[in-house]
Amino acid sequence: MPGDNEVTSKDPNSPRATRRRDDASRFIARFEALTGFRVSSTSAEGLPREFLARAVTAPDKLVSQYGYEFEPRTHNALCRFEPGRNGDHWTFGRLLEIRGFGVFSLLDLLEVLAKHGISCRA
Repeated sequence: MPGDNEVTSKDPNSPRATRRRDDASRFIARFEALTGFRVSSTSAEGLPREFLARAVTAPDKLVSQYGYEFEPRTHNALCRFEPGRNGDHWTFGRLLEIRGFGVFSLLDLLEVLAKHGISCRA
C-alpha cells in the first residue's frame, strides 16, 4: 500500500533504521581511530574545522596512486572533480564539495591512506 513505506521508514526498529544506526556508529568509531577527532554524527557539517582544513593530495593523484583500492563510489566521485587553477590546494573539506564525495567516501579515503602508512591523526 502507498502509506506502508512511510510507516516503515519512521519505525526506529526497521531494518533500514538499524542499518543507518550501525553505519553511523561504524563511521564515528573509524573516524576517531583514523584521525583522533571525536565526532557525534555522520554529518559533514559536524566534522572538526581543523580536520577539514588539512591538506590532502589532489583527487587525480589520489586516483592514479590508490584508485584500484577505493570503493566504486569513492573512485567515481574523485574522477568527477573540477581541476580548478594550478596551485589550488586541496583539503579534506574541499574534497567533500565534490559531487558524490560524502563522509563515507572520506572514511574510505582515510582507510586507504592508513593502509599505506599515511596518518591523518591529530
